[in-house]
Amino acid sequence: MAKHSGNDKYTEIWRALMSPTRLRGTRVHGRSPLDARTEFENDFDRVIFSSSFRRLRNKAQVFSLERHDFVRTRLTHSVEVSTVGRSLGEGAAAALKSKGTSLNPRDVGTVVATACLLHDIGNPPFGHSGERAIGTWFDRNIDAGKLLKLGDGQERADLTTFEGNAQALRIATRLQWSGQDYGMNLTVASLSALVKYPCSSSEVIPKGPKPLKKFGYFRSDEATFKKIRSETGLDGNRRNPLTYLMEAADDVAYATGDIEDVLKKGFVDYQTIDEILGGVKSRESKECVEKFLHDPYQNDFSNVEPKERRQLAVQRFCQMALRLMMKSVIEAFVDTYEPIMNGTFPGDLVGVMSMKDLHEALTQIMKVHVYSHIEIADREQTARNVISGLLSAIVEELQDRPNDPIARSTYRAAPLHQGESLNVTANYKIAQRACDYVSGMTDGHALAQYQRISGMRVNF
Repeated sequence: MAKHSGNDKYTEIWRALMSPTRLRGTRVHGRSPLDARTEFENDFDRVIFSSSFRRLRNKAQVFSLERHDFVRTRLTHSVEVSTVGRSLGEGAAAALKSKGTSLNPRDVGTVVATACLLHDIGNPPFGHSGERAIGTWFDRNIDAGKLLKLGDGQERADLTTFEGNAQALRIATRLQWSGQDYGMNLTVASLSALVKYPCSSSEVIPKGPKPLKKFGYFRSDEATFKKIRSETGLDGNRRNPLTYLMEAADDVAYATGDIEDVLKKGFVDYQTIDEILGGVKSRESKECVEKFLHDPYQNDFSNVEPKERRQLAVQRFCQMALRLMMKSVIEAFVDTYEPIMNGTFPGDLVGVMSMKDLHEALTQIMKVHVYSHIEIADREQTARNVISGLLSAIVEELQDRPNDPIARSTYRAAPLHQGESLNVTANYKIAQRACDYVSGMTDGHALAQYQRISGMRVNF
């Protein structure tokens, strides 16, 4: 048990939240004295060495099927988010000493870093376009003809609003399987921090508080979710406080990292970036733009070739903006500590931090000048076509021949935990087998498989 002391009234809550308990007891005994890792560092390593994490190398961050090796993938993005998350966790633990809380910064930082590594592991091919494509296919095909007649509301919602966050928990606790229960068998502390939306698909309130905007587990994984919550002392729809730091790490990392990528690809020019960032209002944000964008552009890189000059200035700015927003996030976490611990904080940390206007400006660049770009639209259409074709073929195969040797080996049913009996319908099981297979694909593999089954590519 991790040790926590101090005068904070939340000491016992933290004791449960930072529990190193695993869902399955370890079979490793007599650990070497040369292995100095904590249980949470062991979690981190398990994720890093998993095949599910490696596959993020060929999954899109913004640009799917991207040949330019400068541009971030889900893998590089996740590593960056994890690095930011570790710093936020360590910084927040150190800062909370002023409130009488005595948390181990090393442990807190590692738990947040592990959750960050996992945060996108459930993303299907083509990123959010892939998520929408899966949901759209099921929305159009449930109850259509003989396909997938489903009467249960939660089962339908699980599929028609397919959620990568719920798939991440499913991968960590079931699909990344080594012949033993509970997948990677991570600590409940790490798994709890991963759950960004602690509710089912039938409880979602899109315009409600942040923890209810999406869902965090599928019906088939409800028992696992409840076990994690029970072990960490969380009830209702309360988030683990460290989840807010994981979310903020993702928010600030993609806001700065994606700007570098879209400038490099020519989706947006330096002048547009400069103009939008010039509209920030807070003192901290203004100083950041002036000192780390304008000054380097006008002075440090004035003798550099124009294109490289713009790129270097934006890189310098993004590095420092990330650093300053991390400080702002930690301050926001400390300032909102009471409502976060009480489960009454409805928003996110970047929305209340002092530099929120800078984050808003960076995300505005992406929304206005990137997400509506024709190249992104073309890639989204590719995602819809590929995923629709794959799901149609796989679901039909599983309905016609669910126990065929190919179906059993290729579209394997997810392993059950010892003593587990799922109270779900047969069609839901078929749909989830198809989702597990498709969402585990990389962008390139999904495209190649679609081309093969559609006859566009004949070299098997």
